[in-house]
Amino acid sequence: MRRHILAGLAGCCVLSLYTASAQDAPPAGGEHEALPYIVIEDFATTPLDSLPHDWRWRGKDDNKPKLYAVREANGRRYLAAQDTGHSVVLMKRFHWDPRQYPIMTWCWRADALPPGGDERYTETNDSAAGVHVIFSRNWIGIPRQIKYVWSTTLAPGTVSRRKGIARPWFVVLQSGPEKLGQWLQEWVDLEKDHERVLSSKLPKKTIGIALLTDANSTRGYAAAAYADFRVWPRSALAHIPNYCAGLPP
Repeated sequence: MRRHILAGLAGCCVLSLYTASAQDAPPAGGEHEALPYIVIEDFATTPLDSLPHDWRWRGKDDNKPKLYAVREANGRRYLAAQDTGHSVVLMKRFHWDPRQYPIMTWCWRADALPPGGDERYTETNDSAAGVHVIFSRNWIGIPRQIKYVWSTTLAPGTVSRRKGIARPWFVVLQSGPEKLGQWLQEWVDLEKDHERVLSSKLPKKTIGIALLTDANSTRGYAAAAYADFRVWPRSALAHIPNYCAGLPP
């Protein structure tokens, strides 16, 4: 059965409200209580060396190899991703209220950059790592989304999109080889990005997220890893710990 990017995503995940544990807590001496957050995905329920549980892909990718697998090191789970020219997007349907939880964080690591990748053009549209946040659909069903990328060539802070219908806007968070092999924690303000990039206010409920490591346009190779996607209330912004620091290289 075809799995479409929006309509056919199987299952709806129940929101899990967590309180940060001692290992996530801010340094001693802080006056703030443990902070609540929602876990979108930490890969804890997926058997090792498997595709992540409750994630799907586009129907056109049914017969392509899915070069994603959940790994574990030092007790921490993550999703290893690579591409040799197949460009398979993995998607998870997950609803939360981004007005209540507008701050999104995750861990990622780029291991190999697609050579010459430049997300502005179809012939070079590859990224070592990409995180789509799918907010809603417009009146003809096209997803309203923002893609956050680790680019080969574009400078951090670049906001652009390719020409054509249904091309997502992207925001460059990391760029180039300087930090290859290092786990980095990213945080984005979905409310501000939605307003400045999509020129509208946030919906009451998101559709989900998607991940893409790809090298098909450049006919090269890309590899990355992803871990621990969370969303937080704005009140937590100044106190979110670097929970990615313990991930092994």
